[in-house]
Amino acid sequence: MDEKTAKPGHFSYTVPSDLACDVCTGRKRKAEQSCIDCIASFCENHIKLHNSLHVGKRHRLVKATGNLKDSICPRHNKRMEVFCRRDQQCLCNLCVSNNHKNHDVVLIEVEVPEKKIKLGKMQQKTSKMIQTLEKDERGLIQAIKSFETSAVKAVEENEKSFTELIHFIRTRQCAVNELVLAQEEAVVKKVNTLLETLEQEISNLKSRDVDLQNLQQISQAENDVFFLQSASSVHHLSKLIQTDSFSQISASSVHPLGPFKLSTDAVSDLIKQLHLLCQWRFITISERDGIKLTLDRNTLHNHLQLSNLDKELTAVHASADYPFHADRFERRMQASCCEGLRGSPCYWEVEYGPKGSWVTFSVSYKGIKRKGKRAPLFGRCKSSWALRSYGGIYQFWHDNKWQKSGMDSSLDCSRIGIYLDHGAGILAFYSLSGNFSLISKFQTKFTEPVYAGFGLVGTGSHIRLCDL
Repeated sequence: MDEKTAKPGHFSYTVPSDLACDVCTGRKRKAEQSCIDCIASFCENHIKLHNSLHVGKRHRLVKATGNLKDSICPRHNKRMEVFCRRDQQCLCNLCVSNNHKNHDVVLIEVEVPEKKIKLGKMQQKTSKMIQTLEKDERGLIQAIKSFETSAVKAVEENEKSFTELIHFIRTRQCAVNELVLAQEEAVVKKVNTLLETLEQEISNLKSRDVDLQNLQQISQAENDVFFLQSASSVHHLSKLIQTDSFSQISASSVHPLGPFKLSTDAVSDLIKQLHLLCQWRFITISERDGIKLTLDRNTLHNHLQLSNLDKELTAVHASADYPFHADRFERRMQASCCEGLRGSPCYWEVEYGPKGSWVTFSVSYKGIKRKGKRAPLFGRCKSSWALRSYGGIYQFWHDNKWQKSGMDSSLDCSRIGIYLDHGAGILAFYSLSGNFSLISKFQTKFTEPVYAGFGLVGTGSHIRLCDL
C-alpha cells in the first residue's frame, strides 16, 4: 500500500524532532523502523512494502531512532559494524582489512555495553568528585567567613583595648593635672600668707626706722637731758627688735619647678616605658609574622639591576636589555617579588636611599599591566597599593588617588617596615629610623594574592630587602 492508497487519518506525519521516512515524497511521515542492510528508514506503510520486496532475505530491521547515515563509513559507504579499541574508531569491514590489521577490533554490539558500564562508573566518580569539591568549597567559604569574623573581632577587641588604654591615660593625665593644680594652689596660698606677713613686718620696721631717725637728729642737739628722755623708748625698741621672729622664706621652697618636678619626671618615665613596650610588641610581631622575600628577575625593568643574592635593587643608567618575559615591567622602572602573599599576616622591612630620590613600596595583583603606554605606576590603578617617599614626604596611592601621610616630614627615615594582613585587608607602613612610628595605614578588601613590589626613580636610587 503506497501513499496514494492510504486511508485518510492512517498516517502519522513528522514533527521536527522525528526521524522521517526515506521513501515518502511530499510531506514526510514518521519513520517507525530502519533497515540496516538497505540503510534506510520507513514509515509503517513503506516498511510493509520493503518486506514484501525482500521476502526470503534476512534484512535486519531495528527501531528507527537516529540517522542511519551516521553509521555509514564515509570512505567505503559501508555500514560500520566494528570498533577499533586502539584507535577508538567505528569501522566497516573494509577499514579493518586495509588500515587496522592486528588491532584490537570488536563488534560494536560488544563495545557499547562496556562503554556504557565505563560511562556509568565515570559518572559516579565524577559525581563523587563534584560532591567532594563542593564540600571543600563550602569548607573554604566557611573558613574565609570565620577568618574574616575573627579578624573583625580582633580589630574590635584591639580598638576596645586601645580605647580603654587611651581613656586610662587621659584619666591619669587629668589626675596628674589636678594634683599639679592643687599643689600650685597650696603653694600660692602659702606664699600669699608669707607675703602678707612680710608686708606687715616691713611696715613695722619702716615705722621704727622713722623713730630711730628722729632720735638720731635729737642726739645731735646739745641737750643731753632731752635726748635721754627721748631715748627712753630705745631700750624697749631694742627688745622688740631682738625678740620679734621675722619670717624667713627660702627661695627653694617657692621655686617654680620645685613641687612639680616629681610629677613631670614620672610622666616622662611613663612615656619612655610605653615606647619600650610598643617597640617590644613590634619586635614580637616582626619575629612572628616576618617573611623572606626574593625579587623576581623576570619582572625587572631594563634600567634596574639586581645584586646581593637578589635582595638589592638599584636604578642604573645603562639598559640591561633583559630577554622578553610576560611578567617584565617594560614602561615603568619597577619590579616585584616572587612570593604571592595571602592568608596569614606577614611583615617585611626594606632599607632604601639615597635621600632625595623617589622610592615606591607597594603590593599589587599579578595581573597589573606591565607593558605599553597605559602601564601604570604602582598605586595608579585599582590593582595596586603603594607608598611613595621623597625627601621625607610620604604619599599613599591607590586607584590613582593619593593621600598625604600625617607623619612629620622632618622624620625622614631610611628603613621602612611593611605589615600586611591579607585576610583582614590591612596594609600599614612604619618608619623604623629612631623611634618607630606609623607612616600610613590603609583598609581594603583583597580578592586575590598580592606581590610586594618596588619602583625607583633616579640613577643610584636603591632598595634592599632586610633580613629580620
